[in-house]
Amino acid sequence: MSLEPAVALLQCVDLFAGLDPVRLEVVAFTCERREYAPGDKLFEAGEEADCAWLIIEGEAAMLAEGEGGAPRALRLDSGDLIGETALFKRERRRTSVRAVTRLLTLRIGRDMFQRLLGEFPEMAGAVATRLANRLDDAGAELRVLQMRFGRNGKKGGKRIE
Repeated sequence: MSLEPAVALLQCVDLFAGLDPVRLEVVAFTCERREYAPGDKLFEAGEEADCAWLIIEGEAAMLAEGEGGAPRALRLDSGDLIGETALFKRERRRTSVRAVTRLLTLRIGRDMFQRLLGEFPEMAGAVATRLANRLDDAGAELRVLQMRFGRNGKKGGKRIE
């Protein structure tokens, strides 16, 4: 498989956007390519999360429990990055993901990703900037919600800065 489709998709993923294309080629080259048949599982809820997946081609479904234990599903397709928090910390999967169609993925292992951040400081800086921007965006969304719903007389609420 050529690296170009993976690099093009990585450029569109917020976490990797803005990285030098040469660094993205290194990421794509060092990742493991995996193919799944319809119905195959990528992972199950409760498993250790040690990687993220970038969907290169195909469609998958993320399955989780909603309110009251009702099942919920989210459609995933080309360009979606699944489980990216596993690149930064050890945790258990909270959802399950299954292939809906034939699925081509790029498996991005946490150890490899962390090693690349160590070897390429500019990559670490770009990723840190993206994460900081996400935190800023989340803070702004929380402030909007706070203004929309007001304090509602609740005690102990903290101001979001």
